[in-house]
Amino acid sequence: MDNDIFNNKLPNLKHLNYLLALDKHQHFNKAAQACFVSQSTLSSAILKLEEQLSCQLLERDHKSFIFTSHGKQVIALAQQLLLSANELVAFAKQQAGEDVGSIRLGCIPTIAPFLLTDLVQLCQQKLPKLELYLCEDTTENLMLQLEQGKIDCAILAFPIPKHNFSAQLLGKDNFFIAGDKKLVNNLKTAFNYDSLPEKSIFLLNTEHCLTEHAVSACQLADTSRINSFSASSLATLVQMTMFHHGVTFLPEMAVDKGVGYIEGLTIEAIQGDVYREIGMIWRKTSLREQAFIALGDLVSNLLAKIKFK
Repeated sequence: MDNDIFNNKLPNLKHLNYLLALDKHQHFNKAAQACFVSQSTLSSAILKLEEQLSCQLLERDHKSFIFTSHGKQVIALAQQLLLSANELVAFAKQQAGEDVGSIRLGCIPTIAPFLLTDLVQLCQQKLPKLELYLCEDTTENLMLQLEQGKIDCAILAFPIPKHNFSAQLLGKDNFFIAGDKKLVNNLKTAFNYDSLPEKSIFLLNTEHCLTEHAVSACQLADTSRINSFSASSLATLVQMTMFHHGVTFLPEMAVDKGVGYIEGLTIEAIQGDVYREIGMIWRKTSLREQAFIALGDLVSNLLAKIKFK
C-alpha cells in the first residue's frame, strides 16, 4: 500500500477531538471556544473528517445540525482512539519511572474530604513527579467517567456494582455509631434495634453508597427505624441526628477528621467487624497499572494509620 495514500486516509487526532467537543456542546461556536479555535476552523475540520472517512457525520440545515447514525458510531470509536493515544503518551512518560506524569483520580464524597488532602501531601513526598488531578463524584458517575476515559482511576467503597475494571483492595474503614447518648450506649455493644424509637435512625440519601454499606454492615433490616429524611452530606447528617436526638453511622476516617464533634452528640466504636472496604479501580486496558498500584499503596498506608481513640 502506498504510504502517502494511507496517511491521507488517517484522521487527524485533533480533528477527532473537535468532533467530540461538538458532540459534547451540541453547538459549533461553543465547541470551537472549548477547543480554543475559530468556528470556521472547527467546521473545516469536521468537513475534512467526512471527506477522509467517506461518510456523512452531520445532517445540517441553516441553523442546526444532528449527528447521523454513522456520526454517532464514529464518535464512540473516536473516544476510544483518543483514550488509547493518551494512554500511549502516559505510558511513554512512565518508562522514566512510575512517579512521572499525571493521574486523573476520582473519589466519592464520603472518602474525598477525609483522605485526599493527606494523599496529595504524601504523593508530594513519595512520588514528587506525579501530578494528581482530583474529581469528586458518586460511585455511579465515577464508574461512567472511568469507562469513558474522563478519569484514570477511582477510589471507591466496595462492594461496587458489576463491572469490568481492574480492582485493588486498599483497606477497611470501620463504622462508628453517633447520636443521643442513651441510644448509642444501647447499640454500641449489640445491634438491638428494637430498643430504638421509630424513625430515629438517620442516613445519607441513597445516591451515596455509604448508606447501602452502613445498612449492610450494621445489619439494619428493620426499615421502620429509619427516618424518611435523608441528608446529602455527612455534616447535614450529623446536625439532623443531633437535633432529633436520633442515631447514625459514621465512617472512621470522617470521625478521625472531627466529623460528629458537636455538643449533644456521642460517638462510640461498634464492637465486632463492622466496616466498609476501600478500594481502587482502573480500566483493564490501561498501560499504567504500576502507577495506579503505587498510588494505591500510598492510600493503604494512610488507611492503616487511621485509628480513632
